[in-house]
Amino acid sequence: MTSYLGHGKAQHIFRQSFDKGTLHHAWILAGPKGIGKAGFAKQAAQFLLDSGEERYLADTGFNLNEHSQGAKLLAARSHPDFRLVQRGGKTDKEEKKAREEGVDTLEEHELKRNISIAQIRSLQSLFATQSSISNYRVVVIDAIDDLERGGANALLKNLEEPPKDTVFLLVSHAPERLLPTIRSRCQILRFDPLNDDQMRQALAGAAPKLDEAELMALVAAGEGSPGRSLQYVDAGLAELEGLAHDIMRTGDTNNQIKSDLARKLSLKAATPRYQAFLSRAPSLMAQHIKSSDSNNSGKAIELWREASDLASMASPKALDNQAVIFRLGSLMGSLAQRDERA
Repeated sequence: MTSYLGHGKAQHIFRQSFDKGTLHHAWILAGPKGIGKAGFAKQAAQFLLDSGEERYLADTGFNLNEHSQGAKLLAARSHPDFRLVQRGGKTDKEEKKAREEGVDTLEEHELKRNISIAQIRSLQSLFATQSSISNYRVVVIDAIDDLERGGANALLKNLEEPPKDTVFLLVSHAPERLLPTIRSRCQILRFDPLNDDQMRQALAGAAPKLDEAELMALVAAGEGSPGRSLQYVDAGLAELEGLAHDIMRTGDTNNQIKSDLARKLSLKAATPRYQAFLSRAPSLMAQHIKSSDSNNSGKAIELWREASDLASMASPKALDNQAVIFRLGSLMGSLAQRDERA
């Protein structure tokens, strides 16, 4: 049997609805990106697709049987009563890779911008007949935020007139941006960030070779989202955070730390580490400001805001990596100088 880390409240709500025979036909799984909503959707799908004999009902969660027929078919991406809708590959080569190995094997730049209306319309073949081997048919859309406008309208027709014994699990990172007509036809299930203990357990299981310093850095960086943390596994985040803290502590008045950091992160091979630092630098500055009462001033906030703006525009505007890192380091150093004057 398998269990799902965290989100026990969400499991309980879903199971309670199922046990009472009031299971809604469409659920919006709402919460920050990388928090585990897609994993929950796949677990909920198996729970519904397993037969009564294979489903463990004594527990209030899903408590799944990893050796069930449903589990094996889902793992092989061949369950006849299940559809997973995601953005496809940009090119024929990438689309073939997605079909053979799964969409999750593609990098962000290899994916199309949206889920198309054609992908939603292709679901009609699933709805045209009764379920094959299960009591339910399950559709997971990950993420519904990626639907193009035509696709959203096509989906709305299915939500307004739901096919019999069909459950839609719609992953959403920003449910407030969805069409009100879609939201009104769905049950919203909200997901909270994982606590530090759950984060440590999730990261230790996904990346068992992490040392304690790196694990602690990743827990902090994820802010309750294992998916976000795992993006930084190969970035040496503990070292980068240590250098950032040194700059904010000492001011780095001779520019040695920030110059070394800028040179290292400007190399082409260091792109993942560069992106990790861009993502973390504003958060580290915010933490420093919060912990230093003397820095909790308008000027400190201005430094943080400039760093946030710079980090967010650096990649879209293809700014020079070395110059960006040096400037971020200078803004961090300015916080240390304010500490000294306080």
